[in-house]
Amino acid sequence: MSTRTRTRSNDPLLESVRAHRDAESREQVAKLNAVLDWAAVNTADESETAALLDPMEEPALHLGGTGCPVIGEYAALDLALSLGMSTDGGLAYLGKALELRYRLPRLYARVVRLEVPVWKAFRVAEHTTDLPVLGAGEVDKDIAPFLHSCSWAQVDRAVDAARAKHDPDEAERRRKKAAEHRHADVHLGHANTSGTVEMTATLDLADAIDLEAALKNGAQALADLGSTESLDVRRSQALGEMGRQQLALDLLTGEITTGGGSGRGVTLYAHVAADDPDLPGFLDNTWSPVLVEQIRAWCQQAGTKVTIKPVVDLASNPCTEAYEPTDAIRELVRLRDHTCVFPGCTRRRVDLDHIVPFSAGGPTSAHNLAMLCRRHHRAKTHSRWRYVMLRPGLYHWTSPTGATFLVDRRPPTLRPPRRRP
Repeated sequence: MSTRTRTRSNDPLLESVRAHRDAESREQVAKLNAVLDWAAVNTADESETAALLDPMEEPALHLGGTGCPVIGEYAALDLALSLGMSTDGGLAYLGKALELRYRLPRLYARVVRLEVPVWKAFRVAEHTTDLPVLGAGEVDKDIAPFLHSCSWAQVDRAVDAARAKHDPDEAERRRKKAAEHRHADVHLGHANTSGTVEMTATLDLADAIDLEAALKNGAQALADLGSTESLDVRRSQALGEMGRQQLALDLLTGEITTGGGSGRGVTLYAHVAADDPDLPGFLDNTWSPVLVEQIRAWCQQAGTKVTIKPVVDLASNPCTEAYEPTDAIRELVRLRDHTCVFPGCTRRRVDLDHIVPFSAGGPTSAHNLAMLCRRHHRAKTHSRWRYVMLRPGLYHWTSPTGATFLVDRRPPTLRPPRRRP
C-alpha cells in the first residue's frame, strides 16, 4: 500500500526527512532519463544493427524485450562504470530502463510524474522483459494505474496471465523447468574472521528429506561421542563430515560409493605475520581476514592433513617462452588477482590475458598476465578498452571515451602500509 502526505507536519525535522525523500525521488527519475538520453544517442540504426549482429564486429546488446533499441556492448561498459556499477549491474539497469520506456509507457509516465518510484517500476520491468509485445502492453494497462497499491503477488499473477494468453508454449516450458531452480551454494566470498560461512540451497523434496535425516543422525552421533556443542552446531559439523567423506554417486554402476579416504581435501592459502602473531591472518581462498586461532583449529582437527608448501611471492615475475603459462604462473596470478580485474567485476571464471599481446612481443610472465572474464577479455581485445599493470595487482584502465579507472587487487601483503596522521 502507498501513503501520501497531503499536509505539512508541524515537526520541522520530519519535514526535512520528507524533503530529502522527495529530492531523492526526483534525482532517481533524472538519472533514469539521463540514461535513456544516452541510449537514444547510442541506439544502432538498421545498418549498424546488422553490423552488430556480425560476430566479428561489436556484439549487440538486446536489452529489454522485443521492440527495445539495440546497443553496442562495449559502449555500454562505459555507461555501467559511469553509473558506479559493475558491468552486469549497469547492463541490468539499462535493460530495465529501456523496457520501462519502450514497452511500459503508462508505467513510465507515472514514474516521471513521481507517482511510482523507479525501483518499483523496475521490478515490474524485470518480469515483463521476456513477454511478447502484446503481453507487456497488457501488463502495463492492467498494472500501471494500481502499482502504488497492489501487492507483488498481484503483479506476478498479471504477468503469468499475460504469458499464458500471449505465449502459451513459453508458459508450459516454464512449468516443466521449475525443478531446474534447485541449487546449493556455499558463500565462500562472505567468510568472516570467525571462520564461518553461510550456505543456501533449494532441493527436491525427497533429497531434502534424506539430507534432514542424515543431519539428524550425524548430530546425534557427535553427541553420542561426547560432543557438548549445541544441536545447531552439531548439525553444521555433520554436514562438514559428509563433505569430507566425499560421498559420490557412481553413474556407471548406479551404486553409492565412498571416495578414497577421508580428511580435508582443500588447500588453504593463509598469510600470517610472523613478527606479530596476534594480528588476524588473511585467507586468499575467500579474500577475507581470519583469526590465527581459527587456522590452528583447522590444522589440529582430526582427519586433517597439513602440507607445508613454499611461500608464493606474489610480487615475483616467473615467465616462460611458451604462449600458455605454467601451472606455477597460473597459481601466482590467481592468488594475486583473485577475480577479473576489469573495474567493478568480481567474476571468478576467467581467462589469463596477455596485457601486451603475445603476438606483439608480450611475454608470458606474471607481470604481463591478468585475470579477465570472457566478456571483458573480448572488450579489451576487440574494442578500445585498454589497461596497464602499474604494479603487481594494480591496474590502470582507460575507456573508449577517455575515462580512467584504477583497480587495486593487491592483497594486504603487497599494499604499502598506510601513513599514520
